[in-house]
Amino acid sequence: MHTYTVEPLYVPSGDETIAADFYLPKSNIKPAVIIMAHGFAGLRQFKLIQYAQRFAQAGYAVILFDYRYWGGSTGKPRELVSLSSQLDDWKTIVQHASNCKLIDSRRIILWGTSLSGGYALSLATDLKNIQAVMVQVPYVDGAETAKLYPLQRYPEALKRSSQDYMGSKMGLVPKTLPVVDQFKLCFLQTADSYYGYHSIVNPDYYWSGEVPARVFFNLMRYRPIQFVRKINIPVLFIAAKHDSLIPIASSREAATNIAPFVSYHEWEMKHFDIYHGAWFEKAVTTQLEFLHEHIGVM
Repeated sequence: MHTYTVEPLYVPSGDETIAADFYLPKSNIKPAVIIMAHGFAGLRQFKLIQYAQRFAQAGYAVILFDYRYWGGSTGKPRELVSLSSQLDDWKTIVQHASNCKLIDSRRIILWGTSLSGGYALSLATDLKNIQAVMVQVPYVDGAETAKLYPLQRYPEALKRSSQDYMGSKMGLVPKTLPVVDQFKLCFLQTADSYYGYHSIVNPDYYWSGEVPARVFFNLMRYRPIQFVRKINIPVLFIAAKHDSLIPIASSREAATNIAPFVSYHEWEMKHFDIYHGAWFEKAVTTQLEFLHEHIGVM
């Protein structure tokens, strides 16, 4: 087991700054680096630290970051989910890692969960020096995920999304929707999402639970599955058979399209189970085995 340091990292991105934690094993010369960020509306402290710690103990460097508008990163309006901005933040952090003298810039691994899993798959063919990708319960097809949203809620959700988008053009205060809510209109409307999402929230960090509604329509249109056939590096793909947010058929199709480069695992769990207990242990063990096989520790 490696000892490691954790240092704050601040990376310029346009006029804003991305905040991150940089995990660096002490006994490893130029380690491979795993770049991590959370899924929809998550902060880096929402259960991702436990993964980063285990990777660092195994001898891998980690850059765990918050998107612009979130957590320790700058940008307004706060808690805005912009798919294009978040994809750019991934590219910015990868570029930073590529120029970092403390790590092996030829061995960069993208790690994503849920929405950020979709980002990692989308970026796998665009970025240089990416040696492997690890995704768990990844968001692969917004069009299919949208079919799981309650039909009767659509008109109101699309109206709120449109109002917020138009208001943003006029500099108005954002119209928000809750990430999860047991009774009201929200983004993640499935039965297990309320308790599932709250099970990963870290109460020590500010999180309003509200997101500008404009992203609702863009989430429906975001389809990483369209790009995965181009992937030609090793991919670890962990899916939840009972996922209420990501249709298992979409995960299977995406994995089929990545073949022969994919190592696909489908487990008897729900979307948020992978952050807890035995499922977390199984996930991190599987991810470390994948890393040792395809990356190695120097």
